[in-house]
Parts: sequence; C-alpha cells; structure tokens
Amino acid sequence: MSAALALPDSARLVASWRAGVLSLPDDQVPCPGMIWRSPGEGGREGVWRHVRKAMLVFLDEWGEHAADLGWSTEALFGVHRAAGAMRSDSTGALVSLYPRRCIALCEREIHLERRSSIMVDRGLINPADSVPLWLFAASQKRIAHNTLRQAI
Repeated sequence: MSAALALPDSARLVASWRAGVLSLPDDQVPCPGMIWRSPGEGGREGVWRHVRKAMLVFLDEWGEHAADLGWSTEALFGVHRAAGAMRSDSTGALVSLYPRRCIALCEREIHLERRSSIMVDRGLINPADSVPLWLFAASQKRIAHNTLRQAI
C-alpha cells in the first residue's frame, strides 16, 4: 500500500491543496485581480509572494481542521473561472488582496487577521463559477502557450 493511500481523507485533501499552492510561481501573480505591488506611493513589492506564503502557513496550522469541517477547495482557494480574483463572489477566503492569518475557523466562517483588522469570510456566493487558483493559472498558461504557437 502506498503511503498516500494510508493517509486519512483530510490529510490527502490538505496534501492536494499544498501541491496546488506550491505549483503556483511565487514571482508572478497567478490571475487577474491579484496584485504584485501594494497600492500607493512606496507600496510594498511582492505582495502575491506573501499571500502564497500565508496560504502555506494556513495549511500547516489549520488545513486538516478545515478539511474535517468540510471546507472545499474552491471555498478556500477558488477564483472565478473567467475573471480570476476580480469577481469576489467566486473568490475563496485565502485568495485575498493582502496576506492574512487565520485566527478562528468553524463550519461556515473563517476569521482572518492582518494588523489587528479582522475579516470574516462566510463562503462563496457563487461557487459554481469558481475553480481552484492553480487550475486557473494552468489554463491561462495553456492559453498563452497556444496563442504564442499560433503567432509563430
């Protein structure tokens, strides 16, 4: 029996989430609606890199609990299949403008904090149009590749 098959369902789901997040480059935003530089004069560079790191920290600290509570891949990591993170109704809780850390999690709410500001996410309004961030990024890469091939 493979080691992966011996893992409980929640551990397998968390492992798949981790693989998805790790498949995303940390040096470029994976979809429209996400930023690389904070707004304003003197805005911080590399914001996406910090969001990606916050996702991995979430998986370390809360991943199995989220899986056990029934949080879906899209509810945490989803983006709109056509508009990316520009459509907040289809954007998962961890795909946020700035990195936040989870401070509480239950079946229907996730509480995320950044600099003493708490955001409560109660799930997707439009889950049917949401796909995992890494699938969106992979589809955009395929589209760009095909466009380039057709141009040659």
